[in-house]
Amino acid sequence: MPKPLDPQRFERAVISVALCRAKYRVLDQIRADGLKVSQFSCREINEKRQAYFAANMEELINKAIEDAWRFPEFARHRQTQP
Repeated sequence: MPKPLDPQRFERAVISVALCRAKYRVLDQIRADGLKVSQFSCREINEKRQAYFAANMEELINKAIEDAWRFPEFARHRQTQP
């Protein structure tokens, strides 16, 4: 018998994916501005990531939800569409 879906685990996966995507967009923007990522501390990058996440939260979370349902551990719990 398969384990039931753990909503907290799913939520953490979604937030992790969304924050990761925000970080990569920040890194891409730094490079697009002609700067080197190594010029920024981890703290600065994380602050920029948090600001980007706050400004684009809905988009990032919606995309992360789609992606999380594709993870094998969650895909088996997804309800089939009629």
